[in-house]
Amino acid sequence: MEIRTKTGIVAISLFAMTLVGMPVLAVGPNSHVNVQAQTIDQLSEPSSQGSTRLEAAKLKACQNREKAINNIMARMAERGSKQLDVFNKIAERTMAFYVDKGKTLSNYDALVAAVNDKKAAAQAAVGDLKASSVGFKCDGSDPKGAAQSFKDKLKAEIAALKDYKTAVKNLIVGVKSVQGTTSSSGNSQEGQQ
Repeated sequence: MEIRTKTGIVAISLFAMTLVGMPVLAVGPNSHVNVQAQTIDQLSEPSSQGSTRLEAAKLKACQNREKAINNIMARMAERGSKQLDVFNKIAERTMAFYVDKGKTLSNYDALVAAVNDKKAAAQAAVGDLKASSVGFKCDGSDPKGAAQSFKDKLKAEIAALKDYKTAVKNLIVGVKSVQGTTSSSGNSQEGQQ
């Protein structure tokens, strides 16, 4: 009997607490519109505050890395310039070697023209990349677009340098093929004497 009494008391207590704890709502005309407007306002405020905080956090993180990004862009542009200088030096030395030896290659002029065309394209790509790497700003109008533009120009520069390198290789192979045939015939004559 004690258990029944205790359970009854607990049940009545819970019912009374729920009844007393319920807020009283006064319903007036168009009150549902006001409630909906209030809930929409309350829901929109935290998300807009959160997105503002998120944007501020992204901007701060970008500004912390801005100098590093500019340094990376400058190094990439400088690397392309150095590669261009190396390929130029190799091409010039190959042409000088060909002229010094006085040998003739049937398609030498075509190889030199290809080297010069690829050199001009590579120089344009390197210059374009250097111009675009000058200023990356996080608070600029479109930092993601500027970074993507730089990446696209970097890919174009890499492709142009690769084409120039291939043209220089073809020139070297052509000059070496002429030099190799005369050197081996000269060595075979020395061995017979």
